[in-house]
Amino acid sequence: MIRQYYKDADASFASTIDVGVILTIRWVAIIGQGAALLFTHLFLQLDLPLLPALFVISLSVAVNLWQIMQSPQSRQRHRHNSFALGFDVVQLAALLYLTGGLLNPFSIMILAPVVVSAAVLRRKSTLMLIGLVAASVSFLAFFNHPLAWQATVEFPPYYLAGVWMALILSSCFLGGYTWWVASNARRLSTALTEARLAIAEEQQVRALGSLATAAAHKLGSPLNTITVIGHELARDISPDDPIYEDIQLLRAEIERCRVILSELDVVQGRRAIAEEPPVPVTLLVDEVIYQRLGSDAINFVVTNSGTDDLEIPLVKQRPEWLHALENLLQNAKQFAVREVNIHIDWISDDICIEIRDDGPGFSASILAQAGQPWNSSRKGTGGHRGLGLFIARSLLESIGGSVQFGNAAGGGGLVELRAPRSAL
Repeated sequence: MIRQYYKDADASFASTIDVGVILTIRWVAIIGQGAALLFTHLFLQLDLPLLPALFVISLSVAVNLWQIMQSPQSRQRHRHNSFALGFDVVQLAALLYLTGGLLNPFSIMILAPVVVSAAVLRRKSTLMLIGLVAASVSFLAFFNHPLAWQATVEFPPYYLAGVWMALILSSCFLGGYTWWVASNARRLSTALTEARLAIAEEQQVRALGSLATAAAHKLGSPLNTITVIGHELARDISPDDPIYEDIQLLRAEIERCRVILSELDVVQGRRAIAEEPPVPVTLLVDEVIYQRLGSDAINFVVTNSGTDDLEIPLVKQRPEWLHALENLLQNAKQFAVREVNIHIDWISDDICIEIRDDGPGFSASILAQAGQPWNSSRKGTGGHRGLGLFIARSLLESIGGSVQFGNAAGGGGLVELRAPRSAL
């Protein structure tokens, strides 16, 4: 049985990082660091280890240039950006070490990478960055290169401890709050995207319905002409003629086409369903196989979970259910080599039908978008347009059901469809 796994929203969040914005922010930070360093040295006349500080800033320039040279796909990776922000923390810590440690008024800037990470990266990356900030701040509280003015002003020990604690608590608070806000925004964006996709699919379904109605209207007259010619051929050709059986098969297929076109009439179809008594679901599956598909070259094996016929649920012949089942069985038949196995199961609320063929199975590219329109390995060949699975999924969802696609453990395609018993 196919199972649907849902990952945590934070872990499955698809990267939408705007690398250009991050790079711009980092260039602004580099320019700001250089300007503050030169202003302090040239205008305030403070004795700074200028060359080591400029070397630390140049490392950020090198990392930025390295990021620019990477491919767009590499720059979108979370690991890649986590490394870059981690380097920013270490670079800021090194710069603060050379310029007075935590007593430097710009020590608060070490929180900036945490805020950026919480806004655009995963929770795990942000937590690791908060830990790196805490370690860096703790190191700077004990080790730093003091500035000249710090020798003339004596700060009490608890002031330094307060700065240390404020930076650590601020990194935790800002990181957590920013991640929470960004996570909610991402969930809202995901919900809006799913709503847009649902609307787009609904529009596609309506468009297909309009096309089907137009096709039924246009095919009515040619089909009537073909029916008349088929009857005349059957009347003029004797039963011992070699093509007599072919004429009978042609008439049967013409009648099948007439039935399919008549089912497009929604009002008539609903009236007919209301008048027909429900039938066992196993009988319905057999009817689809042998009357709509035919079991000529492919062997259909139907099993169920019931111990006797009284346990088999009764269902109505809803067009959505029949067409969806026919499309899925037709798809399995076309890809099967010798056999298609169908297992029917039911619980108190749902009826489940599992279809397994012995063919090559779904390819990875098809399986990734199974049930979406225009998704087929045979698209454009033999009249196939990649709409069968999409139509089946849409029809089942319209009655509250679902369909899942996968590959069986021993090979071959595996499709599981569910429908609520209340709808049938």
